[in-house]
Amino acid sequence: MSLPLQPGLSPAPPWFRRLAVLLALVVAVLTLGVIGASRQAPATLLITGPDHAGVYARMVERLVAQARHRVWAAIYVIFPGDPGGPVHDLLNALAAARARGVEVRVALDLGKDRVTGLPDEKHLAAMKWLQAHDVAVIADELGRTTHLKVVVVDGRFVVLGSHNWTRSAMLDNREVSVVLDDPSMAAQLEAQLKGIPGW
Repeated sequence: MSLPLQPGLSPAPPWFRRLAVLLALVVAVLTLGVIGASRQAPATLLITGPDHAGVYARMVERLVAQARHRVWAAIYVIFPGDPGGPVHDLLNALAAARARGVEVRVALDLGKDRVTGLPDEKHLAAMKWLQAHDVAVIADELGRTTHLKVVVVDGRFVVLGSHNWTRSAMLDNREVSVVLDDPSMAAQLEAQLKGIPGW
């Protein structure tokens, strides 16, 4: 024997059920949108070689121009070359970032001349230029090679690969680097850079 329904215990009217389903769909769509927005962008390859001249330099210059807090880099070879070339564009971007209050640090390989055993002067021009523009320059230990080619921007964007900062690497050589939007990897690389004496 079933009991009769009491007043107020009747099933929800059809319009209420449709409204509840609609609200559930809106919440689901908004949730998926937030999750999708928080996903990292895919890696971008920066290829230099035939038909790809200057790709790396333009990307790094853009990232540095957008930096708000810090730009940390370690580059095995920086050879400024001719004014107006891609390496000078990158150096100018670093100087402009520093001028607007961004913390800019660049680690360079001190290196040892194979013949004399004295410090290699390959970075002398770049060091002087950067220091003259208030950019902190760190030279690694004489007995260790810092072969990194990495730029970390705002603890978020990472550029790493084979590109030295030379005209040939930017315009002529077959080189490849990758750009990542990855705060976790940026933190790991920043920890590596902090391990360079003098950082």
